[in-house]
Formats: sequence, C-alpha cells, structure tokens
Amino acid sequence: MSNEIELKEKQQPETLESEVKKFADGLPYWYKYLADKRFSGLEITDEIVSTAYSYLLEELELKDKTDKPAINLNPSLQHIGKYKKDLLLTKIEDVEGVNALIEGQKIDFGNNLTIIYGTNGSGKSGYTRLLKQVFYSKSPEDILRNIHIADGHKPVSAKFTFTSSSGESSFLFAEKANAEFKQFSVFDGKSVIRHLDQRNEFEFRPAGLGFFADFNSYISKVEQKMSFDLDLKKAGHTAQDLGDLFEGESEIKEIVKAINPKTKLSDLQKLTPFTEEDKVQKEKIDKAYDELLLASKNKEREIKQLQTNKKLLGENRLALDKLNQYFNTDYIKKIINSIQDYLDKEAIAKSEGIENFKTEKVLQVGSKEWKDLILSAENFAKKQTDGQMEYPNLGDNCLLCHQPLSEEAVQLISNYWVFIKSVAEENANKALETLNKLEVGLSKFNFDLLPDDNTLTTWLDEKYPKELEEIKRFLESQKLLCEEIVSNVKNKHIKEFHPVQIPLIHHQTIEASIDASIEILEKDEQIKELERLEKSKTLLSHKEKFNTHFSKFQSFLENQQWISKAGKANFRKSKTETTITEKTLSDKYFNQRYIDAFNEECEKLDGNFGIEVSHTGSAGKSYRQLKLKGNNPHAVLSEGEQKVIAIADFLAEMKLSEINRGIVFDDPVTSLDETRKSEIAKRLVQECIDKQTIIFTHDLVFVSSLIGHCADLTVEHVCHWIENRSGSPGQIWLNNSPSYEKEYRNAEPSKKHYNEAKKEDCPPMQREFLLKTGFASLRTSYEVLVINDLFKNVVQRFNERVSIDSLNSVYFDSDLIEELQDSFGQCCRYMEGHTHSDKYAYKKPEPINLNEEIQRFEAIRTKIKKYKKPTT
Repeated sequence: MSNEIELKEKQQPETLESEVKKFADGLPYWYKYLADKRFSGLEITDEIVSTAYSYLLEELELKDKTDKPAINLNPSLQHIGKYKKDLLLTKIEDVEGVNALIEGQKIDFGNNLTIIYGTNGSGKSGYTRLLKQVFYSKSPEDILRNIHIADGHKPVSAKFTFTSSSGESSFLFAEKANAEFKQFSVFDGKSVIRHLDQRNEFEFRPAGLGFFADFNSYISKVEQKMSFDLDLKKAGHTAQDLGDLFEGESEIKEIVKAINPKTKLSDLQKLTPFTEEDKVQKEKIDKAYDELLLASKNKEREIKQLQTNKKLLGENRLALDKLNQYFNTDYIKKIINSIQDYLDKEAIAKSEGIENFKTEKVLQVGSKEWKDLILSAENFAKKQTDGQMEYPNLGDNCLLCHQPLSEEAVQLISNYWVFIKSVAEENANKALETLNKLEVGLSKFNFDLLPDDNTLTTWLDEKYPKELEEIKRFLESQKLLCEEIVSNVKNKHIKEFHPVQIPLIHHQTIEASIDASIEILEKDEQIKELERLEKSKTLLSHKEKFNTHFSKFQSFLENQQWISKAGKANFRKSKTETTITEKTLSDKYFNQRYIDAFNEECEKLDGNFGIEVSHTGSAGKSYRQLKLKGNNPHAVLSEGEQKVIAIADFLAEMKLSEINRGIVFDDPVTSLDETRKSEIAKRLVQECIDKQTIIFTHDLVFVSSLIGHCADLTVEHVCHWIENRSGSPGQIWLNNSPSYEKEYRNAEPSKKHYNEAKKEDCPPMQREFLLKTGFASLRTSYEVLVINDLFKNVVQRFNERVSIDSLNSVYFDSDLIEELQDSFGQCCRYMEGHTHSDKYAYKKPEPINLNEEIQRFEAIRTKIKKYKKPTT
C-alpha cells in the first residue's frame, strides 16, 4: 500500500506547494517545528521560538531528550491567515492630528472606483500621508503637525472601517498592524524614483515564496537566543584566569590551564577531595620547609651573589672585547692609512690647486666668478677648432684681446683647463672629513670600566687582586694609546703605534671558578631537600585551592563543552540554503510571471520603452531592478515615461499579489499629456473591476476621462470633492463634484437630504450635516443648470468639442439671470463649502430653508426650459 502511495506521489506534477514541502521535510526537527507553525498560519510568538530553541538544544545534546510529537507538514500555501479575499475599505472618519486637515470629516469609498477631486492645497496630500502610514508604500512619509497653530496639537488619529463576508470591522490609526491594512497599497509621485532607481523587494508574492523570508527571520530569532546564551557562557572565567589562582608551578596548575571541551570531568575529579590526611601532610611539609629554609638562607644568599658577580663579569668582558677591536694591528693600520691618504690628497690639491694661480695682478682668484669665467672660456675655446685640436697652441690669439699668446700665456691657460678637470681639492676634503670622524669617535671611548666604588671591582679586589691590577694596567695603556692616536690624527702626523690588547683570559678563569662554586653549593643535600619540600608544598597547596574552587573549574568545563556543541548549529549555512531554494523556486514559479505581467502592463499603458527586469535574492527575499540598456530608467526616460513605467511596475506586482485588495493613487498623471491621461484612466478603471481603486487628483480632465471610461465599461464609481475652506484644508463634500452632472440635472439629490433631515428622529448634528450637504448639492444643480439649460450645452465640462450649432438657441434674460444668481447665493449662505461674502452671511440652516430653496430652484429651472429666444 505504501509503495502505491509513493508511486502516486512520484506521478504527481511538481508544484510550488510540493517543492516547499519537500524542502521543509528535509529539515531537522526544530526547523520543521517552525515550518509547521508557519504553515498553520500562526503568529510566531516568542514562546514558539523558545520551544524551537529548546528542540535545537536537544539536537545538539545540550539538553536531555524529550518525547516530541510527530510533525506531518501540510503546507497550505493558499492559506493567507487573517487576510480576506473580499475585503473592502468603506470609509475613513474621525481624522485628527494629520497636517492641517480639518476635523469631523468622513470619506466614503465605493466598491470599485472612488475619485477624490480637489485643487492643490485642498488637503489631498494630508490624506495621502495618512494612507501611506497605514497601508503599504514604497515612500512612507511622516505625518506633520499643523504648523499654523502654536500649541494644542493632537496625536494622529483616524478610524478606518472595512467590510467583508465576515462582517464590518473598524480600527483606529494605532491599530494599523492588523492584517486588513496590509491588503492595500499606495502609489504616489515619490514612489516613482523608488520603482525606477532602486532594487525593490517583492512585497507581495505567492505565499509559498513568502515562507522563505519568514523562515529566515525565524532562524534569526533562534540564533539570537543562542547568541545570548553564548555570551553568558563566554562572560565567565578564562583558562588563564583560572590558572592565575595558583602561585608557583605544579602539574595541577597545568591541568587547570589546559581545560578545553575535550577535557573529561572524571580527570578533574581525580584531584578531589582534599582529605584530612592531605591537610596533615601539608602542615608537616610546611613546617619542615620553613625550618630548612631558615638554615639554608646563607647558602642561598651566597649563590645569588655569585650569580650576580658572574653577570657583571660577563658584561665587563664584552666591554673590554669591544675596546680591543679598535686597538689591534689592523685597525691602527687603517688609521695611519687614513692620515697618509689625507696628506697625499692635500699635496695634490696644493700642486694642482688655486694657490698656483694667485697673483697680485688679479683679485678674487678662486672665487665663484673666477671659476665660472674659466669654465665659460673653456667652452668657448672648444668652438674655435670644431674639435680638431685643443686650444691654445703657440701662435693662437687671445680670445678676448686678440693679441698673440706668449708661451707663458699658453701654459697658464692650459693649467686652467687642468684645474677645471681636477678633483684633488674635493678628494682632500673628503679625506679630512674621514679623519675628523675618527677623532670624534676615538675621543668618546670609556676606559674607566672598573671604578673603585664598583661592586665588581670591590669583589675582584677581594678575591682576585692580581688579575684586577693587570686588567687595570692594560686599560691604562690602551687609554694612553688612544690619546696619542687622537693627537696624531688631529695634527695629521704619521707615527708607528704598537697595538694594546687587554687579555680576557682572566675573565674566563674567574667565570669558571664562579660556576664551580655555585655547583658545589647547589649540590649541597640541604638545598636539594629544600627544593623537594618546596615542590611538595606547592602541589598540596594547589590541591587545596583546586578543591576550594572546584565548582569554578567544573562550570568552566561545562561552558566550554556547551560552546563547542553550540558551534555545530550553522545558522549561516541554513540561511544561505533557504535563500538559494527561495531564489530557485522564485525563478521557476514567480519571476517570469512578474516579467510577463510587467510587460503586459507596459503594453496596456503604451509604455514599451525596452525596460529589462533583473532578479536577485538575499536573506530569503527576492528583489527586482529595472534597467534600460544598462542604465537606470530615471536617467534616460522623460518624466511622463518614468511615471508610466513606475505605474506598470506597481500594477504588475499588485496583480500577482494574493492578498492585495485595494490600490490608492495620488495624482498619478501629473505632467502627462491628455493622451497619456486617458490611457492611464482606462487602465485604472479596468483594474477597479477586480480591485478597489481610490484616486486623489486635482486634474479635471483626468476626472472626466475616468468617469467616461467607467461609463464605457459599465463600472460604478463615486466622486467626492475636497477643498480648502477658509485656510483649513480637507473639507469633504460626499458625492458632490463636477463629475456628477447627470445626477444633478434636477433637485433630487437635495430632496433626499431634505427628506432625511426633516424626520423627527434625526439627531440635531446629523440634521445640520444633511442640510448643509443638501444646500451644497443644490449649488451643484445650479452649476449643471447653467451649463446644460442656460448655455444649451454649447460648452461642456471636460469636453474639447464646442457645440457651435447650439449657439442659436442660447439667449440671456437679465432678470432671469439675476434671479438665478440670487438663488445660487442663498445656497452658499447655508453651506460651508465656500468662503461667504458679506452679502450672504452664514446662519444655521433649518429644513424649511432647504425646502424653500429647492422650490425656488425648480421654479427657475422650469422658467429656463420654457424660455425661448424672442423672434425678431
């Protein structure tokens, strides 16, 4: 039977769900536990993470094994937890503390398309900022406080109402973490750059792929728990700290310093306990050691003195050996050669030098100018013969006075040339510099190496007086030789010097004698016994201390073993494998779908600009990057083209989302031409058939295009008017905008508000709201009346075509127009939608006031319809 099941499973085609299950089935138990909770749609609480961590510790043998329930993974990848497939946003109300938005407003949303129209500064951006805070947005913005007031700022607050087959539910702004808010997304102008220039994470993907990013985050939470425990384990003592508890050296100290994860506790336990017998033995050895130490103090002191003297003697020998290097035959010969070298070079310099040219007839001989003159003369002389022969020769003329040169003059000029080429003077100076360095160096030698008050001198005078006297005599001879050499170097005088070498044989003999004396003292049985007792004493002292601090050693060993086992939990490898699997499955089941969806959106929006899509993965997540021939589209495309591509990218991702139920746009067609506006309007109307769509805009042409496409596709829509009233933005007029001309061809909208307001059970505040809205509706009806009836539809809103033929039927009667204006003013008198003129001061409306104005409107409307242009 099991073989048949396995065969059926093999025959089943692979799906994203089956491949995710295959990945999860191959994981250790603690991983599978987390995966099972994720598949069940549960929120991964700290308690669940702690349980998974406990299972990991069992796996690493850091906890005792427990009986664990079997896990049969059944990933329901279509399960979307608390997300609802039929979710709708129905209204936003009670908005406070958002920019300068006026309070007490409400926005109702239709099931398909909702348009909120208003001019710049009317408050649309305030509502967009609010929605970007609660819904998904690539460019969330902080909500600003009202800068027009100094104090009294309220915290951000708003009430959002949703509906689904489960019923209606409302949430406050502070409850934006609820799942309902995650099912809506916002696109605005600030999102464009994020879509085009940056690497963007796929926020909405198949639930199966979302598993991997979640899973890596769960692994990180478990890793954090282990890191915390590791820090605690590492925060205790180190092996060096424990070794420092023991003074001196013993095998126990070495055992403590060598504790590592491989150390066996049983080996440490062999050093326990510190018995009463050990205590008695320690006291016995301490007493014997102290008695013997007192008796051997003199010998110890003598050994230390001998060792000190040997050290000083060795240092003295090295100093004497260094002096000998400068007063041997070879070095003295080098000094004499240096003096002779200088004398030779000085003589050459004198024979070829400047002295030969000095005369009373010419001043400044030897100066720079004099040398420059000779150099220039030689160079000029070479040009007289073209290199054929040297100048001068007997019979040549002087280059300056042109007189024939005498034999003496020829010789003088030739000597000049020789002088120029000579380096004798420079060589003489270098030789003199060498002698000066020798003089300075020899003058610094110290021959007072055995002063009378020196410790070594005193000891040698007592033990080896003859040897000391001979060493001092040679030092004095060497000193006199040095002074004589310095004098001859200084006076450049050559003399034969006899080398002086201080004999070092005495040092070798004395050092050997010291070693022999130390050896004799150390071979003393008393010293040997003292060393043996000290070793036994240290060992027992260390054993006592080891038992006192045994718990520290045991704890340290357990921590080291825990750390070693914990190191087998390779979280980085687990995360990498998760990311690789996610990328593989994303490439297989999602990435191409996204590319196809993106290209399809570009096609629908006439945005085939050659955009390429690349995909990368990191930490169990997928990212995409848009490129245009290797460049960021933002750097190549026009502003309008950029917006088209960004919208296509946004719609493509939302299209593939399993949870997204609504999209919000803030002025999506800014800076676009009318053709582009119409294309985008059509696409968004198509989208609102499947997803609730909300659009904030200030563009009347775009509003008209949206409404037109809704009519073409038989799609329901609602349109509200938002305005800035007396400096307070955010005034909402529900179902009251230019988009509702067909509904306002008569006074029916106002009558509906009147009928509700006059009911006896209507609350006062609700009645006032209904009356004001009724007057606003009546005002719109007047606007439609002027366009359709008074002007006979010659010029229609949002329509480029002007009906010239209808001009024949247009006629204006001043009395009728005055009556219409007065009635229109009465409506403005009662509504809060406009700034009131002095003529029409605001007063609180009553139902009778609205009914009176409705009757006046219908009367005027009847007059206009019956009124005909007089015949001439």
